[in-house]
Amino acid sequence: MKNVVLMVGLVAFVVSLTGCHYYEEYRVLKSKADIQDEHAELLKAYRLCLAKYQDDPPKAKEICGPYTQSLREIEVKHQSNR
Repeated sequence: MKNVVLMVGLVAFVVSLTGCHYYEEYRVLKSKADIQDEHAELLKAYRLCLAKYQDDPPKAKEICGPYTQSLREIEVKHQSNR
């Protein structure tokens, strides 16, 4: 009886460790997906900004510049998560 309880405890422990592994993998995949979503939203806003100021390139560069900086930062973040 004692051995059965010990085996059940061991199996429960191994199953819980496996669950932790899958949770960690889920968190990594979720963070990558969040970064990709943020990148897509910024890229869309950047394109809209460029379209809005297409007739005035210096103004477009000035006003849309923060988008390029944010896109670079996200790219660096994405590279570090790989």
